[in-house]
Amino acid sequence: MKNIKSLLLPFLFLFLFLSALVGCTAGNQETDSQELSEYFDASTLPAAVMGSVSATEDTEWHTFGPSVWDEEEAVTEDHIFRIFSMTKAITSVAAMQLVEQGLIGLDEPLNELMPELASIPILTESGELVQSDAPVTLRQLLTHTAGFGYDFTSERLAAFNPDDWEYADKPRLFEPGARWHYGTSTDWAGKVVEKVSGQDLETYFRENITGPLGMDRTWFNVPDSLKENIVSWGTRDSTGFSEYDRIPQQPAAEYSGGGGLYGSPADYLTFLTCLLNDGQYENGQILQPETVAMLFENQLPEGMTMDHNLPEEGLPPVVGAFPDETDTFGLAWAIEASEDEDVRSKGAAYWAGIANSYYTIDRVNGIAVVYFTQFLPFNDKESHDFYRLYEEQVFSGMGIGNE
Repeated sequence: MKNIKSLLLPFLFLFLFLSALVGCTAGNQETDSQELSEYFDASTLPAAVMGSVSATEDTEWHTFGPSVWDEEEAVTEDHIFRIFSMTKAITSVAAMQLVEQGLIGLDEPLNELMPELASIPILTESGELVQSDAPVTLRQLLTHTAGFGYDFTSERLAAFNPDDWEYADKPRLFEPGARWHYGTSTDWAGKVVEKVSGQDLETYFRENITGPLGMDRTWFNVPDSLKENIVSWGTRDSTGFSEYDRIPQQPAAEYSGGGGLYGSPADYLTFLTCLLNDGQYENGQILQPETVAMLFENQLPEGMTMDHNLPEEGLPPVVGAFPDETDTFGLAWAIEASEDEDVRSKGAAYWAGIANSYYTIDRVNGIAVVYFTQFLPFNDKESHDFYRLYEEQVFSGMGIGNE
């Protein structure tokens, strides 16, 4: 008997080790842990964390792989990721708090408040720089219709690198309100929050959003006591994965409302849960219900969609196609506009971070999904397919989605 026990011990330890690396905490979302584990095991992904919350606030988590690549500690929902553009939704909430307080209007011209924004010229398709007197508004910043882009969403901007540029951002691409184009608009919305509130974004978020919600692992500058919880990140190419510096070497000099936050999956799901509950949390409201509803309503002018006039294939660090051009946009995220989408129901909101993290939030059906990996380039097929597999499990398991 002792011999049998001694023979079984190594297998027991192996089982416990593998269980730690591929973890699951259950909710009522009826997801298939085995299917997820089989997908991860067959993939080349270094690690992944995914979770969801239902209308009853029942939360589940699935975790795969290590927190630090090639080491043994299992990643969890409490580890800290670079969330990049998932920052935008938090900045939008901050801006709407100021709108609720009457400190700024959604359609108030920002030229006097933000002259450094208003002075940025437009780079025309012919390469000419022209000034515009048309005012930019907060609504345009939050909906990406103010004219700003990114190098990876505009070949025009990617090629524009003069030595004597003196403005606070690259040129705008079109007149305010002319069309939708994904870019640095939410960074400017963050600067509006700072100027109107008189606080930097780190302080404002801690006092008004992340602090009240107990999101104590969400920071622009991660406290020293938490830095060892930051996960590995890097890039994938044809030869495999290369790792970047895991721990930031310098504090952020400016706070990017468009993409500067670090945070844990658990923190972000807490944030989405609050919005599912009409802005209510245990000790109060971060937004009033009617304001939360506005986040989920199409804010684009009639006839305008996310027809972003982008290259068919993304510019580095993006691969593959961009999001569905037929969808609309709220004050924080894209909104599913189709009755025929395979997984999400019409009206569900979604967005992502450039290191292959994603979220979906369906306020009508009371469900939110988050997915985190941590590498470039964005839109990695293997990672995106994993997210969509889990998203489909969650929605179909609760009888939600388009048939």
